[in-house]
Amino acid sequence: MTVGKLIDTGPSPRGWHRLESVLRCAQLYAWGYGQRGGSDRFPSAAPLVRGTLGHVALAHLYARLRCVQEGQDPEEFLPAHEAIQAVAERFGDLGASQLPIVGRAVKAYLERYRGDAERYRVLGVERLLETDFLGYRYTARVDLEFEDAAGRVWLADHKFVHRIEGKAFRRYTMSGQFLGLTHLGAKEWGPRFGGVLLNLVGCQEPHSFAREPVDSAPWQLERFPMTVVQAEERIAALEEAIDRGLPAPASPSEFTCWTPYGPCPAFEACRFGKEPGSA
Repeated sequence: MTVGKLIDTGPSPRGWHRLESVLRCAQLYAWGYGQRGGSDRFPSAAPLVRGTLGHVALAHLYARLRCVQEGQDPEEFLPAHEAIQAVAERFGDLGASQLPIVGRAVKAYLERYRGDAERYRVLGVERLLETDFLGYRYTARVDLEFEDAAGRVWLADHKFVHRIEGKAFRRYTMSGQFLGLTHLGAKEWGPRFGGVLLNLVGCQEPHSFAREPVDSAPWQLERFPMTVVQAEERIAALEEAIDRGLPAPASPSEFTCWTPYGPCPAFEACRFGKEPGSA
Protein backbone atom coordinates (compact mmCIF):
# COMPACT_ATOMS: atom_id res chain seq x y z
CA MET A 1 0.00 0.00 0.00
CA THR A 2 1.42 3.39 -1.01
CA VAL A 3 1.36 6.09 1.65
CA GLY A 4 1.35 9.71 0.52
CA LYS A 5 3.98 12.20 1.58
CA LEU A 6 3.68 14.52 4.57
CA ILE A 7 4.68 18.09 3.68
CA ASP A 8 7.20 19.97 5.81
CA THR A 9 5.64 23.29 6.89
CA GLY A 10 8.32 24.17 9.43
CA PRO A 11 10.43 27.33 9.48
CA SER A 12 13.05 27.90 6.82
CA PRO A 13 16.76 27.61 7.72
CA ARG A 14 17.68 31.32 7.52
CA GLY A 15 14.31 32.98 7.81
CA TRP A 16 12.63 35.85 9.62
CA HIS A 17 11.62 34.08 12.84
CA ARG A 18 15.27 33.53 13.77
CA LEU A 19 16.14 37.18 13.10
CA GLU A 20 12.99 38.46 14.76
CA SER A 21 13.92 36.52 17.88
CA VAL A 22 17.23 38.35 18.39
CA LEU A 23 15.73 41.74 17.51
CA ARG A 24 13.01 41.16 20.06
CA CYS A 25 15.20 39.88 22.89
CA ALA A 26 18.76 38.54 22.97
CA GLN A 27 17.89 36.20 25.84
CA LEU A 28 15.02 34.71 23.86
CA TYR A 29 17.36 34.10 20.92
CA ALA A 30 20.02 32.55 23.14
CA TRP A 31 17.61 30.04 24.64
CA GLY A 32 15.65 29.43 21.47
CA TYR A 33 18.16 29.54 18.63
CA GLY A 34 21.61 29.85 20.16
CA GLN A 35 24.42 27.34 20.35
CA ARG A 36 22.40 24.82 22.36
CA GLY A 37 19.16 26.02 20.88
CA GLY A 38 16.30 24.85 18.80
CA SER A 39 13.02 26.72 19.20
CA ASP A 40 11.27 23.40 19.82
CA ARG A 41 12.73 23.52 23.33
CA PHE A 42 9.90 25.86 24.32
CA PRO A 43 6.51 24.49 25.38
CA SER A 44 3.84 24.66 22.69
CA ALA A 45 0.83 26.95 23.06
CA ALA A 46 -2.65 26.25 21.71
CA PRO A 47 -2.68 29.10 19.12
CA LEU A 48 0.66 27.98 17.71
CA VAL A 49 -0.42 24.34 17.52
CA ARG A 50 -3.62 25.44 15.77
CA GLY A 51 -1.55 27.40 13.29
CA THR A 52 0.75 24.46 12.65
CA LEU A 53 -2.15 22.08 12.00
CA GLY A 54 -3.90 24.64 9.81
CA HIS A 55 -0.80 25.18 7.70
CA VAL A 56 -0.40 21.44 7.23
CA ALA A 57 -4.03 21.06 6.19
CA LEU A 58 -3.90 23.82 3.58
CA ALA A 59 -0.51 22.67 2.31
CA HIS A 60 -1.97 19.26 1.55
CA LEU A 61 -5.16 20.68 0.04
CA TYR A 62 -3.22 22.90 -2.35
CA ALA A 63 -0.52 20.34 -3.14
CA ARG A 64 -3.20 17.84 -4.12
CA LEU A 65 -5.01 20.52 -6.14
CA ARG A 66 -1.78 21.30 -7.99
CA CYS A 67 -1.46 17.62 -8.89
CA VAL A 68 -4.99 17.63 -10.31
CA GLN A 69 -4.33 20.83 -12.28
CA GLU A 70 -1.14 19.35 -13.75
CA GLY A 71 -2.63 15.93 -14.53
CA GLN A 72 -0.67 14.11 -11.82
CA ASP A 73 -1.78 11.75 -9.07
CA PRO A 74 -2.92 13.70 -5.96
CA GLU A 75 -2.35 10.57 -3.87
CA GLU A 76 1.33 11.52 -3.95
CA PHE A 77 0.38 13.52 -0.84
CA LEU A 78 -1.63 12.46 2.20
CA PRO A 79 -5.21 13.74 2.35
CA ALA A 80 -5.43 16.81 4.57
CA HIS A 81 -7.31 15.08 7.40
CA GLU A 82 -4.70 12.31 7.60
CA ALA A 83 -1.85 14.81 7.50
CA ILE A 84 -3.13 16.88 10.42
CA GLN A 85 -3.88 13.71 12.38
CA ALA A 86 -0.25 12.65 11.99
CA VAL A 87 1.09 16.06 13.01
CA ALA A 88 -1.33 16.45 15.93
CA GLU A 89 0.09 13.29 17.49
CA ARG A 90 3.44 15.06 17.88
CA PHE A 91 1.83 17.50 20.31
CA GLY A 92 0.15 14.91 22.54
CA ASP A 93 -2.98 16.04 24.41
CA LEU A 94 -2.63 19.61 23.15
CA GLY A 95 -2.61 18.41 19.56
CA ALA A 96 -5.64 16.21 20.21
CA SER A 97 -7.55 19.16 21.66
CA GLN A 98 -6.83 21.40 18.66
CA LEU A 99 -7.41 18.76 15.97
CA PRO A 100 -11.25 19.01 15.84
CA ILE A 101 -11.10 22.84 15.94
CA VAL A 102 -8.81 22.94 12.91
CA GLY A 103 -10.74 20.15 11.18
CA ARG A 104 -14.00 22.13 11.38
CA ALA A 105 -12.29 25.35 10.24
CA VAL A 106 -10.74 23.65 7.21
CA LYS A 107 -14.05 22.05 6.26
CA ALA A 108 -15.73 25.48 6.39
CA TYR A 109 -12.82 26.94 4.38
CA LEU A 110 -13.42 24.39 1.62
CA GLU A 111 -17.12 25.24 1.55
CA ARG A 112 -16.39 28.97 1.45
CA TYR A 113 -13.97 28.76 -1.47
CA ARG A 114 -15.65 25.95 -3.40
CA GLY A 115 -15.14 26.49 -7.13
CA ASP A 116 -12.45 29.14 -6.52
CA ALA A 117 -9.73 26.85 -7.95
CA GLU A 118 -10.95 27.49 -11.49
CA ARG A 119 -9.68 31.09 -11.26
CA TYR A 120 -6.03 30.40 -10.43
CA ARG A 121 -3.19 27.94 -10.98
CA VAL A 122 -1.12 26.62 -8.09
CA LEU A 123 2.60 27.09 -8.77
CA GLY A 124 4.16 26.07 -5.47
CA VAL A 125 3.33 24.85 -1.96
CA GLU A 126 5.77 25.32 0.93
CA ARG A 127 8.54 26.07 -1.58
CA LEU A 128 11.80 27.40 -0.20
CA LEU A 129 12.82 30.74 -1.71
CA GLU A 130 16.07 32.50 -0.92
CA THR A 131 18.01 35.65 -1.66
CA ASP A 132 21.14 37.46 -0.50
CA PHE A 133 21.09 40.67 1.50
CA LEU A 134 24.53 42.29 1.50
CA GLY A 135 26.26 38.93 1.89
CA TYR A 136 23.76 37.29 4.23
CA ARG A 137 21.54 34.44 3.06
CA TYR A 138 17.82 34.98 3.68
CA THR A 139 15.16 32.28 3.18
CA ALA A 140 11.43 31.76 3.48
CA ARG A 141 9.19 28.76 3.04
CA VAL A 142 6.22 30.15 1.08
CA ASP A 143 2.84 28.74 2.05
CA LEU A 144 1.34 29.10 -1.42
CA GLU A 145 2.35 30.54 -4.80
CA PHE A 146 -0.36 30.93 -7.40
CA GLU A 147 -1.00 32.60 -10.74
CA ASP A 148 -4.25 34.50 -11.24
CA ALA A 149 -6.28 34.85 -14.45
CA ALA A 150 -4.32 37.97 -15.42
CA GLY A 151 -1.01 36.12 -15.23
CA ARG A 152 0.17 37.77 -12.00
CA VAL A 153 1.89 35.63 -9.41
CA TRP A 154 1.01 35.99 -5.74
CA LEU A 155 2.60 34.66 -2.57
CA ALA A 156 -0.03 33.75 0.02
CA ASP A 157 0.58 33.34 3.73
CA HIS A 158 -2.00 31.46 5.79
CA LYS A 159 -2.88 32.63 9.29
CA PHE A 160 -5.23 30.68 11.55
CA VAL A 161 -6.63 33.04 14.18
CA HIS A 162 -9.28 32.72 16.86
CA ARG A 163 -11.47 35.28 15.12
CA ILE A 164 -10.89 37.88 12.43
CA GLU A 165 -10.93 41.45 13.69
CA GLY A 166 -10.56 44.74 11.86
CA LYS A 167 -6.98 45.18 13.06
CA ALA A 168 -5.88 41.80 11.69
CA PHE A 169 -4.49 43.08 8.40
CA ARG A 170 -2.84 46.18 9.91
CA ARG A 171 -1.03 43.90 12.32
CA TYR A 172 1.06 42.42 9.50
CA THR A 173 1.79 45.64 7.56
CA MET A 174 5.16 46.14 9.29
CA SER A 175 5.96 42.46 9.80
CA GLY A 176 9.45 41.47 8.70
CA GLN A 177 8.01 38.18 7.49
CA PHE A 178 5.89 39.97 4.89
CA LEU A 179 8.61 42.48 3.98
CA GLY A 180 10.92 39.53 3.33
CA LEU A 181 8.29 37.75 1.25
CA THR A 182 7.85 40.90 -0.85
CA HIS A 183 11.58 41.00 -1.61
CA LEU A 184 11.62 37.29 -2.44
CA GLY A 185 8.55 37.46 -4.66
CA ALA A 186 9.92 40.41 -6.62
CA LYS A 187 13.23 38.63 -7.16
CA GLU A 188 11.61 35.35 -8.18
CA TRP A 189 8.85 36.64 -10.44
CA GLY A 190 9.94 40.11 -11.53
CA PRO A 191 7.21 42.16 -13.27
CA ARG A 192 4.76 39.25 -12.96
CA PHE A 193 4.80 39.53 -9.15
CA GLY A 194 1.43 40.72 -7.83
CA GLY A 195 2.26 40.95 -4.13
CA VAL A 196 1.81 39.14 -0.84
CA LEU A 197 -1.68 37.97 0.09
CA LEU A 198 -2.76 37.38 3.67
CA ASN A 199 -5.14 34.40 3.86
CA LEU A 200 -6.94 34.58 7.21
CA VAL A 201 -8.95 31.70 8.66
CA GLY A 202 -11.08 32.40 11.75
CA CYS A 203 -11.39 29.27 13.87
CA GLN A 204 -14.18 30.52 16.12
CA GLU A 205 -17.64 29.38 15.01
CA PRO A 206 -19.29 30.68 12.94
CA HIS A 207 -16.10 30.62 10.92
CA SER A 208 -14.91 33.68 9.05
CA PHE A 209 -12.43 34.13 6.22
CA ALA A 210 -10.62 36.99 4.53
CA ARG A 211 -8.07 37.35 1.75
CA GLU A 212 -6.38 40.67 1.08
CA PRO A 213 -2.98 41.96 0.00
CA VAL A 214 -0.90 43.26 2.88
CA ASP A 215 -0.70 47.07 2.96
CA SER A 216 2.52 48.44 1.54
CA ALA A 217 5.25 49.84 3.81
CA PRO A 218 7.68 51.29 1.22
CA TRP A 219 10.09 52.92 3.66
CA GLN A 220 10.50 49.75 5.72
CA LEU A 221 10.68 47.61 2.58
CA GLU A 222 13.61 49.66 1.30
CA ARG A 223 15.39 49.36 4.66
CA PHE A 224 14.69 45.65 5.14
CA PRO A 225 18.04 44.37 3.77
CA MET A 226 19.84 46.47 6.40
CA THR A 227 17.49 45.13 9.07
CA VAL A 228 18.62 41.62 8.11
CA VAL A 229 22.29 42.66 8.22
CA GLN A 230 21.91 44.28 11.63
CA ALA A 231 20.15 41.21 13.04
CA GLU A 232 22.84 38.88 11.68
CA GLU A 233 25.58 41.08 13.13
CA ARG A 234 23.79 41.09 16.47
CA ILE A 235 23.61 37.28 16.40
CA ALA A 236 27.32 37.00 15.63
CA ALA A 237 28.24 39.38 18.47
CA LEU A 238 25.89 37.61 20.89
CA GLU A 239 27.25 34.16 20.16
CA GLU A 240 30.80 35.45 20.51
CA ALA A 241 29.89 36.90 23.92
CA ILE A 242 28.27 33.61 24.99
CA ASP A 243 31.48 31.81 23.96
CA ARG A 244 33.34 34.05 26.41
CA GLY A 245 30.92 33.14 29.20
CA LEU A 246 28.93 36.38 29.17
CA PRO A 247 25.16 36.28 29.75
CA ALA A 248 22.71 37.23 27.03
CA PRO A 249 20.95 40.52 27.82
CA ALA A 250 17.19 40.35 28.28
CA SER A 251 14.60 42.95 27.21
CA PRO A 252 12.10 42.82 30.08
CA SER A 253 8.98 44.71 29.04
CA GLU A 254 5.24 44.19 28.96
CA PHE A 255 5.53 44.62 25.18
CA THR A 256 8.25 41.97 24.82
CA CYS A 257 7.38 39.40 27.46
CA TRP A 258 3.67 39.16 26.63
CA THR A 259 2.56 38.65 23.04
CA PRO A 260 -0.76 38.41 21.11
CA TYR A 261 -0.44 34.64 21.66
CA GLY A 262 0.08 35.00 25.41
CA PRO A 263 3.34 34.92 27.35
CA CYS A 264 6.67 34.79 25.55
CA PRO A 265 7.79 31.14 25.35
CA ALA A 266 10.73 32.03 27.62
CA PHE A 267 8.51 33.78 30.19
CA GLU A 268 8.94 31.24 33.00
CA ALA A 269 12.59 30.60 32.14
CA CYS A 270 13.31 34.32 32.48
CA ARG A 271 11.39 34.51 35.75
CA PHE A 272 13.47 31.87 37.47
CA GLY A 273 16.63 31.57 35.38
CA LYS A 274 16.02 27.96 34.45
CA GLU A 275 16.65 27.09 30.80
CA PRO A 276 13.71 25.75 28.77
CA GLY A 277 13.64 21.98 28.74
CA SER A 278 15.79 21.62 31.86
CA ALA A 279 14.63 19.55 34.82
